[in-house]
Amino acid sequence: MALQLYKMRFREAHFGTGYLNTSSLTFSASQLYSALCLEALKNDCLDEWLAKSQQTDFLLSNAFPYTDKPFLPLPLKRKEKRLSLEHLTAENRTKKGLANLQFIPVDKLEAFLNPERRTSNLVKELLTTQEGLSKKSVIMQKGIDPYEVGVTEYNCFLYVLASQSDLFDQLMTALQYSGLGGKRSGGYGQFKLTIEDIPAELQSRLDVRSDGYQLLLTDSIPTEDELIEDLVSGNGAYHLVKNSGFTYSPTAHEQLRKQDLYKFSAGSVFKQRYTGGIVDVRPDGFPHPVYNFARGLFVELGEYK
Repeated sequence: MALQLYKMRFREAHFGTGYLNTSSLTFSASQLYSALCLEALKNDCLDEWLAKSQQTDFLLSNAFPYTDKPFLPLPLKRKEKRLSLEHLTAENRTKKGLANLQFIPVDKLEAFLNPERRTSNLVKELLTTQEGLSKKSVIMQKGIDPYEVGVTEYNCFLYVLASQSDLFDQLMTALQYSGLGGKRSGGYGQFKLTIEDIPAELQSRLDVRSDGYQLLLTDSIPTEDELIEDLVSGNGAYHLVKNSGFTYSPTAHEQLRKQDLYKFSAGSVFKQRYTGGIVDVRPDGFPHPVYNFARGLFVELGEYK
């Protein structure tokens, strides 16, 4: 299945980070996949959607910003070599900015990957660009028990890369009216969808399969047949994210805790790609599967020093 770019224009949304009064700029592939499963259930095509999406060639990325160009997750920093005092001072200045940097425009990636061009000035420029993508606010919801809701207001699009099909297009079209994220009853999370070809500069990195470093675009985990040891021993860089939470049981009439799942986060860097899969994280004794999307999608970095 060929990849397509799905661009979303949100006005305001609440993408949870574990606390109701905070909101993330973006969302994960697993969050989108769960929403699409619910949309398929509402439209009486869940079996067809599961059959389509569980094919190994169905791919889906996390969401990333898009202005006049797509952004990618910032590649995680590889383990540092011993540096001279002069280089260490310059490196520390750069590191201070990198701590807050999450995304990078695809046209700046080449400069960032070059240690001679990865200066504190470049990092400042990238931070300024990132800060202009959105505005975070906290809204007080009044009532008998008032509470605060974190809201993201958007000055950019969000996009995902996904394997195109008529069914996926239909579900994404329906989802723009249902909305994504939390507090949708309050009007958050609706978006306007456009479907576009992937820009050439990004497409070229998706196509290349060389011996260079690979940047992960989807929170994911290898299958049991794919050796994790081979991935983490290749002088790359990775970060683990924990997926947990609750799901409602109609038989027990209560919220039950899903199985915890640890995944490599988008932005992790490896020397090889892996396939991954879709993991059933249902609680013990739960009457039906609860799926967590964990299939890998990568772009080529090449050399990364």
